[in-house]
Amino acid sequence: MKIRCIANTGTSLPENYLDPAVNRTTETVFRLTVGKEYVVYAIDEAEGNVWYYICDDNFIYYPQKHCAPLFEVVDDRVSKYWRFKLWENGLLEIAFPHWLKDTYFYEKLTDQEPAEVDLFKRIKALIDMEA
Repeated sequence: MKIRCIANTGTSLPENYLDPAVNRTTETVFRLTVGKEYVVYAIDEAEGNVWYYICDDNFIYYPQKHCAPLFEVVDDRVSKYWRFKLWENGLLEIAFPHWLKDTYFYEKLTDQEPAEVDLFKRIKALIDMEA
């Protein structure tokens, strides 16, 4: 799945996406380039808000979560590596199996746990080849 950035500021977000507690306000400028296409590595939805996990303009070793209204879908083919999970708390996630099976996978990835970083590199390469 590929998306194209159509906006990179909080002024473009619906009110329900704004959250000053995590620095997501109308003044926020996101690490995205308008017009640039990004590969989606996971999707989640909670309380009506949809989020794409992409390697943004500040990519180091893990994908960042970005608000769906900042993008348009340019290739709606889903990855063959994705699976679907609806958690008991209502969170919907679409991602590769390791992400969904381990509740703390993303936290381990962002904490630079070697096994998770290596796994994401391998899965990222496979998903990138599909795009």
